[in-house]
Amino acid sequence: MSRVLSWGWHKKVCVPIFVRGKGKMRKTAWLLAKNVCVPILGASLICLATGKGLAVTWKGEELLRQWQQAAWRLGPFKVQPMLLLTNAGYDDNVYYYSRGNPVKDYTLTAGPAINAYLRLKKILFSFYGSPQYVYFFETKRERTWNYYGRAEVNLIFNRFLITAGGGYSDARERWNTEIDIRPRRRERSGHAEFFWQLRRKLSLALAVRQAQYEYENLEYEIFRIAEALNRTENYANVTAYFQVTGRTRFFVDAEYGLFEFQNPASRRDSASQALYAGFEFSPMGKIRGRIHIGYKYFDSKAAERRDYRGLVGDTNVQLRLLRRLWVRGALRRDVRFSLWYDNTFYLENIWSGGGSFYLHRKIRLDYDYTDGRNRYPKMGTQTFSDQELGAAQVALVKRLDHYRIHSAALYYRLGKDVGLGLVFSHWERDSNLDWEDDRRNFIGLNLTYSF
Repeated sequence: MSRVLSWGWHKKVCVPIFVRGKGKMRKTAWLLAKNVCVPILGASLICLATGKGLAVTWKGEELLRQWQQAAWRLGPFKVQPMLLLTNAGYDDNVYYYSRGNPVKDYTLTAGPAINAYLRLKKILFSFYGSPQYVYFFETKRERTWNYYGRAEVNLIFNRFLITAGGGYSDARERWNTEIDIRPRRRERSGHAEFFWQLRRKLSLALAVRQAQYEYENLEYEIFRIAEALNRTENYANVTAYFQVTGRTRFFVDAEYGLFEFQNPASRRDSASQALYAGFEFSPMGKIRGRIHIGYKYFDSKAAERRDYRGLVGDTNVQLRLLRRLWVRGALRRDVRFSLWYDNTFYLENIWSGGGSFYLHRKIRLDYDYTDGRNRYPKMGTQTFSDQELGAAQVALVKRLDHYRIHSAALYYRLGKDVGLGLVFSHWERDSNLDWEDDRRNFIGLNLTYSF
């Protein structure tokens, strides 16, 4: 499920409003509140007293455009309802485990979703909610309800935009490329942003964000997921934007991150500093998406744990080559928290390319190829059979996973932006750990709102 609202939405905005326990976590939240939230609140009061007009900033204009484009009006609210349908088909490897007899089953994920807006002059409230049911025909223990929600308030002025909001999700998913099962995870988040349009082409944003992640304490292989990965993440960002053309925007973003884990024995507490730059493209042009690259310092607080220094990025771009042909490419490289032995993180590198060809006004053919590698900085154990000695042997190895995904789809347009597609995907992983080599195929139906 996509969480990017639309052009102009910047995800790195939050405020620490969910604080538990004592000690350094509470101290961190207090420092962020004191040094960031209080100035934002003060600026909000000044703007309320002096602001004139509406929606001059490009972010404010985009928020009002979302409000205007909502299809239905219910009293003072404007709403955009949706029906979500994904992964409705046959999965030949439910647990991504190919040894022995993989579990095969029929599955689907479906549920309603709604975006709702309430505008009171300079104030715009927005809400999103979606309960989704995950069904498996035979694997009954995997049946579940997933819940997603968020709310936000925006104060829209001539040259300022003040945003505050929060989110909550309670879901069972495959959360990353390391853990192949679906542990339940609860996420509570809060964010705040102060946006200032200094000039017609120049703007500045100050943002904070906090998110708490709590997993159910399942055991995966020999590791306890909750004991290793329950944590609080805090971010602070300062971002400058420069409008290059009407549909292209350049940005520079400085980010500080602080990561505090619930279980001190996990020894995964860490911090990061990063500097990003890139371009954002309007969804109305021939080039769409975002180029986002940077350099990150990731520091593990435990002296014996490895750090990371290097390039990171999250880029996704679409280009219209012909009237009927779109091509796209994506690149994602960053550190991800790991539960594998004494690795605080693994380095994830993923690139993909693909295209969409419109055979007819109502028929679209898609193809995408994805290639990814996960590299682990510290060694773990691998057990293998030695035929000469006739016994199991144990070796220390640095884990390396290489996975590839081929996906194809044929979509039929049901409405202006709505399409129903027949999709097929083949996923495979090759690892230097023999038991991690896996294969999976899926065929089924998918409903899209970006036809």
